[in-house]
Amino acid sequence: MADRERAVDSKAVRRLPLEFDDRGEPMFSSVKSPEDFKLSALVIRPPHTVIPIIFVPGIMGTNIRMSASKEISWMPPNGILKGLGEAISRSRQSPAKRQLQFDPNKTEVNPDGPCNIPRNFFMLTEKEAKKRGWGALHADSYHETLQQLEISLNEQYSKPGRSKEDGNHLLEEIGLLTQLGAADSSSTDKPDYKKAAAKAAAAWGETPPALSPAEVDKLDDYYYPVWACGYNWLQSNKVSGEHLLKRINEVIKFYNDSQYFECSKVILLTHSMGGFVARSAAQQDPSKILGVVHGVQPVGGAPVVYRRFRAGTEVDGFFDIAGAAAAVIIGWSATEITPALSCAPGPLELLPNSAYPKGWLKIIQKTGSEERIIKQLPESDPYEEIYSKTTDDCWWGMVDPSLIDPAGAIKSAKSKTPLKAHKDALIIAANFHETVGLSAHPKTYGYYGIDDNKFLTFGNISWDSKNKISTENESVLLAAKDQWRNTTGKADVALDAKNTLHFKLRNERDQGGDGTVPLVSGAALEKLIPAPQMVFKMKGFDHQNSYKNRFAMQSTIYSIAKLVQLAEPATP
Repeated sequence: MADRERAVDSKAVRRLPLEFDDRGEPMFSSVKSPEDFKLSALVIRPPHTVIPIIFVPGIMGTNIRMSASKEISWMPPNGILKGLGEAISRSRQSPAKRQLQFDPNKTEVNPDGPCNIPRNFFMLTEKEAKKRGWGALHADSYHETLQQLEISLNEQYSKPGRSKEDGNHLLEEIGLLTQLGAADSSSTDKPDYKKAAAKAAAAWGETPPALSPAEVDKLDDYYYPVWACGYNWLQSNKVSGEHLLKRINEVIKFYNDSQYFECSKVILLTHSMGGFVARSAAQQDPSKILGVVHGVQPVGGAPVVYRRFRAGTEVDGFFDIAGAAAAVIIGWSATEITPALSCAPGPLELLPNSAYPKGWLKIIQKTGSEERIIKQLPESDPYEEIYSKTTDDCWWGMVDPSLIDPAGAIKSAKSKTPLKAHKDALIIAANFHETVGLSAHPKTYGYYGIDDNKFLTFGNISWDSKNKISTENESVLLAAKDQWRNTTGKADVALDAKNTLHFKLRNERDQGGDGTVPLVSGAALEKLIPAPQMVFKMKGFDHQNSYKNRFAMQSTIYSIAKLVQLAEPATP
């Protein structure tokens, strides 16, 4: 801490970016200047003791490619124009091509995605960001967050290199507001921290324990390089958890192999399904994980996964242009979704699990404003009652077996049938859910969305029929077959030669949350075992961009700051 607060030459205003040589040693590059150029260079040397922050993204947030040919399988577009281009390209792609590109056994992480670092960003270079795995993550979704973490954790003063008194302390912006709210803010030349603290507490839904001045000072003793751990999200989260553990060991070894740094543990920061990956890793080996911070984790799963297998990606009306483009890219109908994801354990592990309330799949007779629930599933085991059912079994079955293998790749391998491949993936997903359960790292923090207005979600999935369903027909309804097998969420159900019922999946979101993860699934974060240290409940952000929300980032930095207090004393 003393190094950062010592006096600095007032002429040292030409900031040089922090770089690293091939051995991981910190360095700064400059050029000779004329003698009459009186401005000195300013370099900010990082502390010797390192606590790496490893960010684990959500599903589809990692770029993947074919293992053999290195052909891109999935690299979400960055920017509006590239997004439109990707939508056009995907719209021309056959289901067979999707199937081949999304084979979990023939794909791998692609680390070569775009990785642009602003010229005025002094914490790391593009080369260093690539080394830390940033290129494996979707840039538009995550790079802004990674950069903000670097700034918030390692640039704690608005005039770095000088004392706290020389510049406005940035703790107000990075979320350590509870301590600052209790601090003396009578000085007219400092921000009104009490007012800022009140805003944060209102947004967080909590007034967490304050950080003491000693705890704030301890944050200065460590260096927090931000790494990323992309993973093949088509594979089981258990496999990805093993991959994360390997990454943790590599990062720790990298710093300990240097002469300058020392490192013993990391902090994991997750988004969405990345929370499953981190929890699996922590369950397998928590020894090198100081703690975990989860953002918008679908702890209980999400019913919308079932819906997409039957109707494709949801679109909110005619004017939802962005949603329509996303639907084309991800999959407009079951014809595109099924061959891509039905044999991939990772996406199947996002289906509602035992932590999700029962009865979320409903069959409803809807007459005008009146609704009568005919059946609700699951009553007990969703795998037995819902996920293992196909459209060959009943009209509401989750997957149409005829859509699984349009490329004929599974059939040509002759090792199993397409349906067997799908059911094998379901078994892997079920085993993962049973194994990970509600287990969590002993030191866990997190946040989830509770927005009940702008960002509603599919908390339940409803098959609606305007036809009158007699009581005597209810008993045969569940086992009846779909006569049409529509791939966009419709079903014609013939009960007998004279009685056909028409069903349609409801497109109305019925539960608060973050637009993707229902409230009850996000809230299951509080039920993890052992119980989390602190969970923040917030409104005002959508699932994908939650870390770009100011208050969500503040709660994240607060959580990291509390975890840092558990670290061993830093080396001077």
